[in-house]
Amino acid sequence: MFDIEVSHLNNTWKYRYDKDQYGKKDHWKVMKKPPYEGDCEDYSLTMLYLISEKSWFKFWLYLFTFKAKLCFVTTKNGGGHGVLKFGKMYIDNWSKKFVSKKEMEKLGHRFHPWRFLPTTVAIKMLIAKLRG
Repeated sequence: MFDIEVSHLNNTWKYRYDKDQYGKKDHWKVMKKPPYEGDCEDYSLTMLYLISEKSWFKFWLYLFTFKAKLCFVTTKNGGGHGVLKFGKMYIDNWSKKFVSKKEMEKLGHRFHPWRFLPTTVAIKMLIAKLRG
């Protein structure tokens, strides 16, 4: 599933904490070209952008039709973490490939019943853009 996009992102990805990169606790950004540097939400959002064929229309269409969802999980380390769900498969910067929910749970991810609504994603991305 989306092998080219997954390989492209993984081969050019470097994890960076928002605090180190932007001096802020939370900064959601879609990275449009390599080198891609960011945290878990940035990885998930960028992956969605890539599988949307770099189309903002498709990106938002997938979110607002709930074909794609940004899920909040707690990791085995106890931290909050963002995971992209597309269709019935999941991907994050830990798995680095599309896997089942069961495989995500084997990584120690505990899914919460709520997800980030598309409007929440839009607001968080807008805030990040306005803050620079």
